[in-house]
Amino acid sequence: MRARSIPALMIALVFYSTACLSNPMLKTESDAARIHMLERALAPETAEGAANLFALANKNRNGAVQFMLFSQALKEKYKEAWPSWVSGTSSPWITSYTIKKTVEKSNVWQFEITYQWATSSGPFNPPLVQTVQIEPVPENSDSSQQFLITSLEEKPWIRR
Repeated sequence: MRARSIPALMIALVFYSTACLSNPMLKTESDAARIHMLERALAPETAEGAANLFALANKNRNGAVQFMLFSQALKEKYKEAWPSWVSGTSSPWITSYTIKKTVEKSNVWQFEITYQWATSSGPFNPPLVQTVQIEPVPENSDSSQQFLITSLEEKPWIRR
């Protein structure tokens, strides 16, 4: 039985290899598929989860995760600013944050995120305050997400 299965496996391997070589997936297609799968795995299931993930990504300077949570309009706005997918600055850096839901109405949520900063000299003021508006992804969309940030505003820095 074993002697017969080895030739069958070899024939199957030849056919599989030939099919792969004759229809290779382009690297860009492969990368796009991989990114889509990673984004789906990270996708928050609630608007609150999206706000939390965005704040954590901001703290970690992870522009790729922030970008994944953006609506198409925000993606267009920020894509050129993050060519290496790193957001923020190395100093001051975000040490902590708080999130407060300020609006919840008919499929629109708004959150105010307040970030505390520090430098090598200690705490840095004033805190950074961002307001994000989050909405469910339209049903006809092929987005990897369930919720998207549709608006992002920062309050101007005012030294206290």
